[in-house]
Amino acid sequence: MDVTAAGISNYMNAGIDSSVASGIRGARSGEDQKLREATKDFESLFIKQMLNSMKKTVNKSGLIDGGMGQEIFEDMLYDEYAKKIADTANLGISDMMYQQLSTQMPVF
Repeated sequence: MDVTAAGISNYMNAGIDSSVASGIRGARSGEDQKLREATKDFESLFIKQMLNSMKKTVNKSGLIDGGMGQEIFEDMLYDEYAKKIADTANLGISDMMYQQLSTQMPVF
């Protein structure tokens, strides 16, 4: 039995048919997609925190007070703003995180 790197590679490739190899590539692709979504969600959360900080600097006049309902609506609205900004603004936070974290993913 050949125990060199080339011999091991030949042995492993001989035992793996194309359907198994494509399954392995599919698993890696699925993991890449999950990582991409997670980094995009993190960027969205970061933007949401930034928007909340900006909202706190705006002085409310007190003339129109919507109460708790308005606060809940504004919070949901800012969530959607953050998601849309993360999808379209190309800030690059999720891309940098993806590049950094994808190097730490196991190779199949």
